[in-house]
Amino acid sequence: MIAVLATLALCLLTFLLGVRRPQWGLLTIATLVPFDGVLYIAPMLLEPWKELAVLTVALAACIAPRSRDRVTLVPWLPLAGVLVLYGSLSGVLVLGIAAAFPIKIAYFYLIPVLICCFFPFTRRDKDLLISLLLGTGLVTALFGLWQQVVGGWALADLGYEWNEHIRTTGPLLRSFSTFNQPFPFAFFMMLVLVMGVAVALAEPDRWRSRIFWLVSPILLVGMASSVVRAALIGLLAALLVLGVVMYRWILQLLAGFLGLVVLVLPLAFLADQEGRLAAMFSATSLLDRGGHWTQTLPQMLVHPFGMGLGTTGSSAERVTELSGSLQGVYQPDNQYLKIGLELGLPGLVLYALVIGIAMMVLHRLIRIQQDPLERAFTIGTLAMLVAALGSAIFATYLEIFPLDFYFWLLPAAAAGVSRTAAPQVGGWIPRRRQAQPA
Repeated sequence: MIAVLATLALCLLTFLLGVRRPQWGLLTIATLVPFDGVLYIAPMLLEPWKELAVLTVALAACIAPRSRDRVTLVPWLPLAGVLVLYGSLSGVLVLGIAAAFPIKIAYFYLIPVLICCFFPFTRRDKDLLISLLLGTGLVTALFGLWQQVVGGWALADLGYEWNEHIRTTGPLLRSFSTFNQPFPFAFFMMLVLVMGVAVALAEPDRWRSRIFWLVSPILLVGMASSVVRAALIGLLAALLVLGVVMYRWILQLLAGFLGLVVLVLPLAFLADQEGRLAAMFSATSLLDRGGHWTQTLPQMLVHPFGMGLGTTGSSAERVTELSGSLQGVYQPDNQYLKIGLELGLPGLVLYALVIGIAMMVLHRLIRIQQDPLERAFTIGTLAMLVAALGSAIFATYLEIFPLDFYFWLLPAAAAGVSRTAAPQVGGWIPRRRQAQPA
């Protein structure tokens, strides 16, 4: 009963904020989603609270007053609609009504993009989102480090389950913080670090930037405590993007750092008597994944149009749970393999076009934006997309909540620009808004 009332109260709050400004509703959700995993031991809200909150903001957006001085440039949205239609049709043909859950997992968080189309993020919205990300990032990082201090058995006493939430790699406990598993925690830390670095470099004299540099080691150690190597790879890829696009000295710094690692790491392995470093850098998991990837790839030739949305990964697990089936579920551990297996070559092409066009728009925005914060937000978003694409080689990134929410929200938020700047970039603008005078 308490969870029902609390969920209703949250929906009422997001509705009231959304009626005033739908952007505020999205910012509220963006602040709360990193703490969804806490509900496992403290069920203060209903499980679908985040979906209900998004739908509430969407409802509020239908009656909220709209500003006419900004637009959101998302020319990739029509292609994303084709992808949704194609994927949904494939899921329904294979799973019938049970396809509702895979469709929700795959495409639900495109709804915030639609909201952003009619209510573009302003500079102030982007600035506030950065502050909220840094604040929640610090809290979750500290909680993850606290888990290292208390240990797995203390976490089990709190109600977390071994091999579900509490996981180990060799002698290392893998922190999962306020999330349900180590992967979302690591990738969220990656996101916060990427966006924080981009904005802090653009505004070095601001107090928020100074605080970020002070707490960034905590964020980095928190990410490392999850023992998710894909997050480290994604972070390095993002820093490379920042170096190539704007700050060339980052490339020199990365080269020096990697050289130092090559020199020091062998000595560190020799001094590591407990095998912690060996567990951290073990290639066993990658070799296992490479083995089943090699065996599974030929299935894409057998099913050129895919086996249907929701036939692999965590969405397939949920479908089997709901149906009571005992059939085993294949975990691709690779976003591209998952899309190829489920939607075939057409799905892969559509997905590549959507992401490719989104990255092209962001790159064009960087060249025309004059405001340092807005340009930094766009650079950080572009770097974050590259980090996510790199991490998706080793994980089904778009099935990991709340990373799927941020994956679509950030490009849409970054693409909010003044109407006078829009013609310099090009892009899809809703007709009713396009017809309004500048």
